[in-house]
Amino acid sequence: MTGIDRITAEVIGHRFRAATDEMLATLVKTAYSPNVKERRDCSAASFDAAGDLVSLSAVAPMHLSSLMGMVQNIARRFPLARLRPGDVYLTNDPYVGGGSHLPDLTLASPVFVGGRLVAFVATTAHHSDIGGKVAGSESADCTSIFQEGLRIPPVKLMEAGAVKQDILDIVLLNSRTPRHRDGDLKAQLAANLIGIRRIEETFARFGENTVLAGIKATLDYAEARTRAEIARLIKDGVYENEDFLDHDGVEARRVRIKVRVTVEGDRLAFDFAGSDPQIAGARNCVMTATLACVYHAVKSVTDPTLPPNAGYFRSIEVSAPEGTVMNCLPPAAVGDRGRTSQVVGDVLLGALAKAAPERVMAGCGSSQAILYSGIDPRRGEYIVDYDVFAGGAGALANRDGMDVVRVYAAMADSTPPEAIEHEFPLAVRRCQMTVDSGGPGRFRGGLGLTLELVVLAEEARLSGRGLRHGLRAPGLFGGRGGSFAGYVLHPGTEAKRRMPAVFSELPLEVGAVVRIQTPSGAGYGDPLERDIGRVLDDVAAGKVTIEGAERDYGVVVADGKADRQRTEGLRARMRTETAAAG
Repeated sequence: MTGIDRITAEVIGHRFRAATDEMLATLVKTAYSPNVKERRDCSAASFDAAGDLVSLSAVAPMHLSSLMGMVQNIARRFPLARLRPGDVYLTNDPYVGGGSHLPDLTLASPVFVGGRLVAFVATTAHHSDIGGKVAGSESADCTSIFQEGLRIPPVKLMEAGAVKQDILDIVLLNSRTPRHRDGDLKAQLAANLIGIRRIEETFARFGENTVLAGIKATLDYAEARTRAEIARLIKDGVYENEDFLDHDGVEARRVRIKVRVTVEGDRLAFDFAGSDPQIAGARNCVMTATLACVYHAVKSVTDPTLPPNAGYFRSIEVSAPEGTVMNCLPPAAVGDRGRTSQVVGDVLLGALAKAAPERVMAGCGSSQAILYSGIDPRRGEYIVDYDVFAGGAGALANRDGMDVVRVYAAMADSTPPEAIEHEFPLAVRRCQMTVDSGGPGRFRGGLGLTLELVVLAEEARLSGRGLRHGLRAPGLFGGRGGSFAGYVLHPGTEAKRRMPAVFSELPLEVGAVVRIQTPSGAGYGDPLERDIGRVLDDVAAGKVTIEGAERDYGVVVADGKADRQRTEGLRARMRTETAAAG
């Protein structure tokens, strides 16, 4: 470190992280929409004057893709010398503004000390409707970004501390739920003001030169720590892996995602050559989305406590051919890149499993996304319920996967059942973990979710976006795949109908019931090596049935106990059958 001691540098780094933590808390506490105040689908960040990320408080790591390059995009349209205190810039466009899909509206504010630009703060929030062909502005069957909603290049939303009402009115006019858009944008403005205040206080406390030296030291430290962990934990070599989307948004077909990982000393290189060309539907990723997936995976495998800043990005190289599903070109639709990111996470960890098997987890159950809209009879108001329901996490080398949890770069919460019923004309009839769904292994995959909703809205419409309906999450080292996802309309009746993985604007009558079943995580290691006590614990907890214990793990349960002799015989026969099958 040059010009600053270690303790002061650490204090300054923590003050920037505390500033973004407070920004995030302010945004959640003051937002209007359940998508932000309940699901916490939002993040906050700070940058140095050059646009390098200094601190990030992210509920969803994918939001990094809405923040990276934001400052540089502003600078291309607005010379930095003309920025003034009180200015706030808004954008959402993946191709000309920043971000990775249109619902993520990002607000960036410059920070000045003594008239000099020293930093930026920014918030991003997923707005549950910003126009487009379907309510919720996110349909996997969109075939062009022009169908996905309002596109906003970097523009001034606030100038010299005053909101530019004409710009705000454009956003509100294009939304089906303008009251929520107005409230959430103003919550973002409030959060940015908090961030500006805290960073100004840091400069006032330590002085400009010391803070700038502290920022540099923070980035350098993250780089050095990442390089050391790569060299220590990941074996040199070249590792490849691939998996598939089971639906491209328009038709049920396989879309290849392939990565080649090169580990050399303290550096990692990820090459997505071999991935399929960009697809017709909205599951394409712009390059910033791909970067967010990779950066999150590296942090998870090397050191989850790494400071999330641009310093650790320096040890990672990422390439993806233009015009592919991992680096699409306009006007490709990108709205449902969140589902893709979860398969990308499986691909990345599956490749790194060959280099650091004790640091990764098996494949995960992709979250299933639902967009529900209609007239709320209680208020006579049009509503849009954007929700995403979690699957199960993959098992690790030393423990079972977590049940019903969002994974990888797309981690925002699901709306709690109580909030669903309070906010929307919906009733939750059933909400439980799906028994026997976890992928069998020496360590078991996390269970998926079964949720049933009763429709109470008038003129209701439903759209669904799912993956893992036709391909299971992959197991590792002998572990078996997770369970499938599924959508069912009118379950338990003669009108029962299984829905496809992707559908849009399905009309529903009052009283209709929709079942959402999310996929589970996959297993890690041979299921026949699972500790018998763990199997009994799962049976006692209701996570595995007696039949499932025998079928999947070769454990014979009688009167709550394992019949050891019959279990040993059954496991021996199952091993012989497996070997004979090749």
